[in-house]
Amino acid sequence: MFPNNLYRHYDWRKIAKKFRRKRIRQSIAKKRDELLEKEQNEQNKSPTYQAWLEEEAKRKQFEIEEENRIRREQEDNWCRIEVEAQRQWRALQVKLAEAREERAKQNAKIKLEWEQEQKKLQELKEQKEKELLEKKKLQEQQTKEIDDFLISGGETPEHLKVTLETNPNKPICPFFQKTSACRFFDACSRNHIRPGVSHIIVIPNFYTHYSLEKTSENEHGSDNSLEFEKHETYNHFKEFFYDVVYEMEKYGRILIFHVCCNHESHLRGNVFVEYETTRSALKSFKTFNGRWYGGKQLNVEFCAFESWKKAICGLHFSNRCPKGSACNFLHVFRNPKNLYSYDFFKREQEKTDNELNKKKYWRWSESPERITDPNKHSSKRSRSRKIRHSRSRSRRKRSRSRSTKSRSSRSYRSNSSKRRS
Repeated sequence: MFPNNLYRHYDWRKIAKKFRRKRIRQSIAKKRDELLEKEQNEQNKSPTYQAWLEEEAKRKQFEIEEENRIRREQEDNWCRIEVEAQRQWRALQVKLAEAREERAKQNAKIKLEWEQEQKKLQELKEQKEKELLEKKKLQEQQTKEIDDFLISGGETPEHLKVTLETNPNKPICPFFQKTSACRFFDACSRNHIRPGVSHIIVIPNFYTHYSLEKTSENEHGSDNSLEFEKHETYNHFKEFFYDVVYEMEKYGRILIFHVCCNHESHLRGNVFVEYETTRSALKSFKTFNGRWYGGKQLNVEFCAFESWKKAICGLHFSNRCPKGSACNFLHVFRNPKNLYSYDFFKREQEKTDNELNKKKYWRWSESPERITDPNKHSSKRSRSRKIRHSRSRSRRKRSRSRSTKSRSSRSYRSNSSKRRS
């Protein structure tokens, strides 16, 4: 079995032990199988084991039947659920179909409305384009009429003879009617009426100077007036006057030119120019509106107030205006040499000269200058008559007082002599 030359003793012994263990296991297994077979035979012969086998067979049969019953119930339940689900799905499909149909109707309706809206928008767009085209043609025609009016003269175009109102059917603002300016501007609750064209133009806030600026005041008042004296401000105004008048005279004869020196924002630096004709004012408006001067863009407006006398504050030139710089009437600079000034200045000057002359006439001694008054001799005669009359009256009074004193002294003497006696 084991060739001697093939293995050594150590290897031979190891193999022998292995086979020996194998034989031992085989013998043990045979004994175990025999023992098990014997026990099995004894159990098969035992009535209790036979009863247990029958019970096990019945139990297994019952478990199989129970499993089959549960499976059938689950299958029936699943079928019912499936049928209900199918029914619900079909109902859902019907609802979805109805919803799709309703949505399609709504989409069709929305599309139709959108198409109608687009059609209306297109019609409105075409109408606006047509209106813009007509407006442009009308504007070109009006511009041509204005240019013809400015070049060749004639009557004022009809489309310019209109009035612009801020609050129609409201009471007229009295200050705007008198001065063409309101401290509430266009937010005023009353009606501001502006002419479409006029021979008077106004340029708001055209003239600027630091002395006219209304700075914030403290408890001690504002000291911005101390920065410049009046003659410095007036010299600055004269430069502005000659600069602006020279340019504005190119478009027509100027009758009145006034610049406001008010400190209020709605009147500060407003320039009023009255031309001889509406044509000249329109030329000036067309030239200066939107033009730049001193880093400021000009906004020219037409205005028409009742009269210069009502617009200009008459107490300003005599320094008696109670409102001062806050007055809502026009406080205007006196133009150099009274050029382009309202006759109000000449009347005020004549009035002032007459008052000075009257003061001169009532001096105690005649002044060395000659007084050129046509009523000079008559006023002297009347004064001399009044002086003589007053002197004679004072003499009469003195004589009467002397006579009464002499009478009283005589009566006193007589009474005293009687008492002594």
